[in-house]
Amino acid sequence: TLDLVLLGPISEALGMLEDLRLKPPYAVFYDETTYRVAGRFVKEKLAAKGVLTSSPTFQEAERGLAEARGARTVIGVGGGSVIDLAKYAAYRLEADFISIPTAPSHDGMVSPVVSLFKEGRRRSILARSPRLAIIDLKILGSAPRQLLISGYGDILAKIISIKDWQLGRDERGEQYCKTAESLVLSSLEELIASLRKPSPQEETFETLVKALINSGAAMMVVGTSRPASGSEHLISHYLDMNLKERLPHGIQCALGTLLMAAYHELRNPNWWKDERYRLNALRGYFREVGLPTSLREAGVPIGVMVDAVVEAWRIRPKRYTILHKFKPDRSEALKLLRISGLA
Repeated sequence: TLDLVLLGPISEALGMLEDLRLKPPYAVFYDETTYRVAGRFVKEKLAAKGVLTSSPTFQEAERGLAEARGARTVIGVGGGSVIDLAKYAAYRLEADFISIPTAPSHDGMVSPVVSLFKEGRRRSILARSPRLAIIDLKILGSAPRQLLISGYGDILAKIISIKDWQLGRDERGEQYCKTAESLVLSSLEELIASLRKPSPQEETFETLVKALINSGAAMMVVGTSRPASGSEHLISHYLDMNLKERLPHGIQCALGTLLMAAYHELRNPNWWKDERYRLNALRGYFREVGLPTSLREAGVPIGVMVDAVVEAWRIRPKRYTILHKFKPDRSEALKLLRISGLA
């Protein structure tokens, strides 16, 4: 489980590893970009074995695992894909895991969930959370803007995931955890409050990073991605498999969020009554942070999105969401595209 989140420069945090009983030999995972950002520094500072990664697939995960053999501590330096590959290796090696995110692009930085591709489909497995997360705000703040925007998309998506989880609780007797709910909702609340007032950009950014950490912690509490991933994530998984060029995870989730907000408002009497969580307000937050509010802006073909709405529930048939309840047809999908403003 996550023992500690260190906020501050990587160089200082690495000096504390022995005190935290995070022992060598170390293996450090990175990709070509994150090697330059911080991977090289971590590798040299710890005299660690380096593992260069490319695609987020189970095949790549097995290759990384083979290279990391013998490590007592595995470190992931990168965005979601690198961290998931390192998390997988640590889990299989029964080694300690340290997460050093280089972009605030989604909530996988401290979660126990690994999400990788197998035969073109994204699959999730439950691994282990990092024992330590090193959050260097200077590095996160200098990530490409597209990845920052993706982080906002992944947090605003929780407006849907919580309501889908409540559907599972109310209609399928699913286990529901108030602690996980409050971790997600308090972070969402803070982020929305920050977007609604003229806050300094720096303050909103720190609120986002905290929200991403809390969302990962919520998944840790229940041992699944349920509090943080509903029908909007299924839409994103469908896009992963069917777009010629995938968009960052949180941006795809954001498109799903607008669609599923429209669907819940139309068909779910238990949808948010609070105006700040409703579709119109959501579109405002999207504009505020630079998330696309139309398919044209996102570069996603209408046909692919219609198919996503109709088919996405099949990706995880057992995770009950509004898509599983109503199984929309094409005409309903087109209606949702209109109501949501995406088309």
